[in-house]
Amino acid sequence: MGVVLGCMSSQFFSCLASLGCSCCCAACRHIKVSGSIGTRISYAAMFLLNSSIAYAMTTSWGIDLVKRISWGFITLKCPEGVCYGTLAVHRMCFSLSLWHIILGVLTLGVDGSRHQRAVVQNGLWIFKFIGWIGLAVLAFVIPNGFFEFYSKYVAMGGAGVFLLVQLVLLVDFAYNLAEACIGRWEDTERPLWRNILVGGTCAMYAVFAIMTIADFVYFARDGCGRNQFFITANMLACILVSAIAVHPRVQEANLKSGLAQAGMVTAYATYLVTSALAGSPEESDTDGPECNPLARAASARATMAVVGAFFTIGAICYSTTNAAVKSNTLIMSSGNSAYEALATDDPNEMPLTNSQLRQSALREAVASGSLPESALTDYDSDSSSQDDEKHGVQYNYTFFHVIFSMASMYAAMLLTNWNSISSTDHIIIIGRSTTAVWVKVVTSWLCIALYMWTLVGPVVLPDREWA
Repeated sequence: MGVVLGCMSSQFFSCLASLGCSCCCAACRHIKVSGSIGTRISYAAMFLLNSSIAYAMTTSWGIDLVKRISWGFITLKCPEGVCYGTLAVHRMCFSLSLWHIILGVLTLGVDGSRHQRAVVQNGLWIFKFIGWIGLAVLAFVIPNGFFEFYSKYVAMGGAGVFLLVQLVLLVDFAYNLAEACIGRWEDTERPLWRNILVGGTCAMYAVFAIMTIADFVYFARDGCGRNQFFITANMLACILVSAIAVHPRVQEANLKSGLAQAGMVTAYATYLVTSALAGSPEESDTDGPECNPLARAASARATMAVVGAFFTIGAICYSTTNAAVKSNTLIMSSGNSAYEALATDDPNEMPLTNSQLRQSALREAVASGSLPESALTDYDSDSSSQDDEKHGVQYNYTFFHVIFSMASMYAAMLLTNWNSISSTDHIIIIGRSTTAVWVKVVTSWLCIALYMWTLVGPVVLPDREWA
């Protein structure tokens, strides 16, 4: 039986592989990807392709679609867990996760594009694509027992770590965006940036207020105690963290704190709660109160299925590629770069980038006579070329693949609604399960707690250096 299932799964993936390979090869002839940004976009595209195939395997509708497209010539008869269902999704995402782990090991210690193993990261796309297909086929011949353990422990643990990475990136993004607007306002003295900062903050709190009111109106009816608790707890926590952000002692210890960052965090936390309530499954007791009126609306279900899938996968792609660049924020190290940020007397002054540090060092060496003037010309020509990693990598390659590996686990948990999809459903709506509801709500609490720690941390531990 295992050999038969393996052959059927191999045939199924041969069709998908041929189609995907043809599309990718045709695109590669016309599009030349170069530079660190192009490399990250290519890996994000691979993640999007893998997640799309995994989403098609949530139920048997993907197999039915292949049959309709081929006018009945391709008929796949696979049981649940092999070609569709929870374990099938985990098989597909496991192949990509293992693929990134292998690439992370192969690129360990690479410090520039001139390194011999740098081509593993930035090139050899045909061989890497074939390797991914091979791992996908291999994953579908592994016994179900392995993936039952993998989905309950390994994938769930990796997804939890990636959730924390997303929250750190969110808080870091809130601070950076507010600082950028303030910096532009101070440099240019144009009221435009002040209006953007103030208007954006007001918009975030308006979103918070509108979503909170809508939650109370639609999801907090009499008898819906759990929903009332979620909405009230989130509202009080958002008000509390906003008050702490403008407290005099907090602003004295943390000059970057303010309502702009708090507004973004409260809006995101409220969105998570609203999304969780809107994705609550139907209550089995029909005599009880209707705590989620969207659960039985057919149009709402279809919209949530499409929008939820694209938004979720897109958000993961952004978070994953951004996490590689923000490795210093996440692991508190300088990565593989050979240059450190110079300390300045002004605490509000942004540290120089690696490119600026190199150019400054070259100018000082030329001025002192240690290097000829041609060194500056050579550096300028290198900087204008498409390769932006000749003098050092823009991000840690190994850390990049570790993040993508955990993102694949997180995608598998999302697509299976945290291992709770039903084979009787024709289309799976991401987030439509009790487990997914609790994951989103707890994530909103962790988001507020993490941001609150960035506010009270400098007050509680003033001797520690805070990034």
